[in-house]
Amino acid sequence: MKKLTAFCFSGTGNTRYIVEYLCGKLSGEYDCEICSLPFHGDAGRAIAASDVLLFAFPIYGSEPPIPMRQFVHVCGERLRGKKVAIVETQYFYSCDGAAGIGRTVRKYGGKVLWAEMFNMPNNLSDCKAFPIKNGEEIAPVLEKARRRADRFAAKIVGGKMCLRGFSPVSHALGYCSQRMFWRKGEAAKRSRLKIDKTRCVRCGLCVRQCPVNNLRRADDAIQPLGRCVLCYRCVNLCPKQAITLIGSAPPTVQYRGPK
Repeated sequence: MKKLTAFCFSGTGNTRYIVEYLCGKLSGEYDCEICSLPFHGDAGRAIAASDVLLFAFPIYGSEPPIPMRQFVHVCGERLRGKKVAIVETQYFYSCDGAAGIGRTVRKYGGKVLWAEMFNMPNNLSDCKAFPIKNGEEIAPVLEKARRRADRFAAKIVGGKMCLRGFSPVSHALGYCSQRMFWRKGEAAKRSRLKIDKTRCVRCGLCVRQCPVNNLRRADDAIQPLGRCVLCYRCVNLCPKQAITLIGSAPPTVQYRGPK
């Protein structure tokens, strides 16, 4: 059986949900393995053993997250000649979010054959402009995403190319409407994570769950280290709702994930 390895970065579970569902649909054709980013195994060996690579990630301001960008660059030379699929998740739209990684993969000689974008529930729980929904409220969104995943899986199995967001128009719209502004402020946003000491009980959950070790325990508080990758995992997991990132006030409702 052919081998598919999915390298997945997922902050609050949306991207992981789609990847797991998609791999279930592909399991009759591929032996599927899901590897979370940051990846601590032998990436070169995993890539060499795979017939198809799948890169999956959420999009921020039409830009792929830092762990995914770093991983693709580190493994770049190993991608030459590899068949690649891309899965990108978003709340609204990104125009060419999937193509951001696709263009990099192609520069290293990878063959991007499939790319799809999936609308998923909002997880920006400290931004009052975007309401948080959970449970049955997000069921229609997930159902629509699964139907799109069904079609995407069929194209992969059938060898039919699907490259959503790769047109010049999508590229221009993505850059002009989002990415050019996001890039200017991305570095500053990485240092914006705030922890309310009056709420925090130093349970350490955020420290343990941060995918990039951006948080540490100090004598009297949890301290951010300025290398946040903006995944919103800690904001939504904190049992005391003590953490904010882009918003100015702690969340009143946290996103609990698609499961």
